[in-house]
Amino acid sequence: MKNVTMRDLMDIRFLSEPALSPDGAHTAFVSSVQSYDDNDYKSCIHLIDNATGKSRQLTHAGKERAFTWLDNRTLLFAAERGEADKPAEFAEKTCFYRLQIDGGEACKLFEIDKNVNTIIPLGADKYAFTATVDLNAPAPDMDKTLRADEKDYHVLEEVPFWANGRGYVSRLRNTLYTFDAATGNVERISDEFFNVSGFDCDGTRILYAGTEYRDRITPYGQARIYDVNTRATQDLLPQDTFGVGDVILTAGGALLALSTFKPWGLCQLHDLYRFDSATGELHLAHALDMCIGPDVLFDCSYGGGRIMKAIGDDVYFIAQRAYRAEIYRLSAADELTKCVAFDGCVLAFDTDGSYTTFVGHPANGLGELYAVKAGAAEPLTTFNSAFLAEHYVAKARYIPFTNSDGVQIDGWALEPQDFDPDKRYPAILEIHGGPRCAYGEMFFHEMQAFVGSGYLVFYCNPRGSEGYGEAFADLRGRYGTVDYQDLMEFTDHVLELYPQIDRSAIGAAGGSYGGFMCNWIEGHTDRFAAIASQRSISNWVADFGSSEIGFTFDANEMGADPWTGMEKMWQQSPLKYACNARTPILFIHSLGDYNCTVDQGIEMFAAMKYFGVPARMCLFEGENHSLSRSGKPRHRLRRLSEMMNWFDRYLKKS
Repeated sequence: MKNVTMRDLMDIRFLSEPALSPDGAHTAFVSSVQSYDDNDYKSCIHLIDNATGKSRQLTHAGKERAFTWLDNRTLLFAAERGEADKPAEFAEKTCFYRLQIDGGEACKLFEIDKNVNTIIPLGADKYAFTATVDLNAPAPDMDKTLRADEKDYHVLEEVPFWANGRGYVSRLRNTLYTFDAATGNVERISDEFFNVSGFDCDGTRILYAGTEYRDRITPYGQARIYDVNTRATQDLLPQDTFGVGDVILTAGGALLALSTFKPWGLCQLHDLYRFDSATGELHLAHALDMCIGPDVLFDCSYGGGRIMKAIGDDVYFIAQRAYRAEIYRLSAADELTKCVAFDGCVLAFDTDGSYTTFVGHPANGLGELYAVKAGAAEPLTTFNSAFLAEHYVAKARYIPFTNSDGVQIDGWALEPQDFDPDKRYPAILEIHGGPRCAYGEMFFHEMQAFVGSGYLVFYCNPRGSEGYGEAFADLRGRYGTVDYQDLMEFTDHVLELYPQIDRSAIGAAGGSYGGFMCNWIEGHTDRFAAIASQRSISNWVADFGSSEIGFTFDANEMGADPWTGMEKMWQQSPLKYACNARTPILFIHSLGDYNCTVDQGIEMFAAMKYFGVPARMCLFEGENHSLSRSGKPRHRLRRLSEMMNWFDRYLKKS
């Protein structure tokens, strides 16, 4: 069989956005593939007949990444299909097309003079939508020359002032509106400074959540219900009490994922609360010990979809325990059960209570669309079957161990094809980001490409990872301690299991928190022969002011800020230990990364050069923190080749 190569990334299909028609007869979804020549993603809408299982492609322009159902046989999606659809200079416009699933061309239905982000039909030609609004936008009557010059200036008046994937965001708000297609009337629903994080509609009610702030964002949020008929708005939460996650309307009110941040801080898991519209009361429905949504990491998905759905007062949602993300149901009586078991990761789903469909990434496999039949998940599509049949995919060998503190750590190893117990192999330790994320057993292209090049790859979920409870995930004030200990002890464990590993040819790679840990490893051990540190953190003191989440996440995780705990932050900063560095290290960073800003990688790179350690840095224009998952195709390949070449140089014996 063929080994997986870096270029094979271009041949993998990514599925997303599964959505049932209102009558449950059909499922529409999006498939995406990377185009090397166009250096972009090609996305199209597909349809499956749920009774026959027959599927067909509905759109072919390659730019349809999201849609919504208008009725049982009609889809609505945003598109720009000609010069007439483009906004005039200094103007905003989003055009929407309707497409009959029975056939025919998509026809323009209406346009909205806003930069629309998400739209949901309310019925009777009415819609709710969110759009990005610049509260400091130049006046429409400003001189055109002066207005054109405004793009050269960025005025900052609040924090965060930039955001990953969005650029400068000072005074930008995601604002909720209603739109009447018959009259063209647009009405703002959310307050001017309210930033909407999510919303749900049922025709007469709009539930929306978010944060209202000026100068400095707060971790506390609000949820509100807007009555479409009376135009009255009701606050659901007391002020400055909860962090707000996903929210959804139910028959009796709303279900909200909320966190009190006590006792585990700002990264604490959300619990499920119900709001009763009849009484106006909020009560805890279920205290969760797992995170809502999939936080299992892999690099073969693009797009998203629904992770929560209400049927009456029953609520279905994706939740992660350990290294699997599956579908759970909270009944009207607040009883929690797992309703869809899946050996892997459910990325997005839809259900009508009797029929459930989802995009799933199975263990050792790639994403496909599934349906639940007779209580079991069955694949409906075979987009990636030929690829898997033609290539050797290293199956994740589960190799857990108990660390020196008596805590079990989940870990895995990927063996090269035709693994020979009498040969010597170079190896790479992969370290996940987060840290409140997790590795699992899904196909991870980066790792499989390393395996295809002859490396044994191993990885684990050290303390700090998501899916194992709050105490396990809590690293506040302890970065570089128990997490580093677990990674080093896991490496020892792997070396005991695999005496075939050349101990002088082991590398380490990781991004984000994994990049932090690579930098930490650089200053604390010389057991690795090469390191690839990506989108990393090296200096918590500097990161506090430069990162979009520095003044929230950093302060929470360090248990300090630069004025009350400078030394504590410095003690947990890899840059402090750069003087001990010995290992050749590669740095990869995106210039548009506002989560872990580029200065973090540059500071560590400069320190390596200062201390005479072999180092290389590759910076990516036009990319952000998500380069490895959704960056431009040729950029993703360059990133992989930088790492492959670095490891080949230092780990492979000539």
